Amino acid sequence: MRYLVTGAAGFIGSQTVDRLLADGHEVIGVDSYITGKQEFLASANASPRFTLVLGDLFDFTTVFEACADVDAVFHLAANTDVRHGTEYPRRDLDQNVIVTWNILEAIRRRGIKTILFASTASVYGDTAQLPASEAAPLPGQTSLHNASKVAAEALITAYAHGYGLRAILFRFASIVGERCSHGHIFNFCRQLYQHPDRLTVLGDGDVRRTYLDVGDAVDAMLLALEKSTTAAEIFNVASLTPCRLTESIAWIADEMKLQPAIEYMGPGPLWLGSYPALVLDCTKLQQLGWQPQLGPEAAVRRSVRYLAANPWLLEGRS
Repeated sequence: MRYLVTGAAGFIGSQTVDRLLADGHEVIGVDSYITGKQEFLASANASPRFTLVLGDLFDFTTVFEACADVDAVFHLAANTDVRHGTEYPRRDLDQNVIVTWNILEAIRRRGIKTILFASTASVYGDTAQLPASEAAPLPGQTSLHNASKVAAEALITAYAHGYGLRAILFRFASIVGERCSHGHIFNFCRQLYQHPDRLTVLGDGDVRRTYLDVGDAVDAMLLALEKSTTAAEIFNVASLTPCRLTESIAWIADEMKLQPAIEYMGPGPLWLGSYPALVLDCTKLQQLGWQPQLGPEAAVRRSVRYLAANPWLLEGRS
């Protein structure tokens, strides 16, 4: 099979590229290297079955040409900056909605029938239905990032029904692991790398999260690609065991062999689009045979070990 992976040099994208190549497939990767890292594609670039298209997905011609002779598209590229959306109100629209339309229109014109999309569990908002299932009603959105993901999901679903596409959408929770390069686990590690004696935490540390290793997330996508049969289907992807932010901080400090003074800036999450609890029901995915290989502690500790071995990420070098 021949697959296109957008955001190929990103955290989840590069792991997906490597897995597809390991399974013997051909892969076309698209990335602009604005947030993606060349180092993440070191292994892929050594394979004759990998081709990198260095370009901007906002340019329709780039997208259309990259989709030539492709069997399916993993659309994993997105703006990952959730906290500062109101400072750059056009960015989520462009990178998460317009780019998604470019992908959809290109695959429609190319006759590609399958798209897999990385959405976010944050679309559930501050729901009272925990753990949230895929059938949970979506509330009014409070962040531009989350609103753009809802819009992208709606576009994909409409194209699936309107043009006979097979769409598989994944609402990812807190994905961590090797090549983690953003998110609060990464930010905590960077803080402690820069000043090992102290850590500042937005909120009160009491929020609940479901950390999942990126390898388990890629397993989920590949399993759904193999077994999902409906025209447009949504899957929650998260650890089956939630934990509190304070627990993850303890794991990070222990892995780094530090005892920092911790300052909480609470109460609760302090930016739009972050919620006190983000716990998902992954029954649908489990019914396909999916089971995470790592629990949240092991996944977080793997992230810390990777970042300790790759300090250039924490220093902002590439």
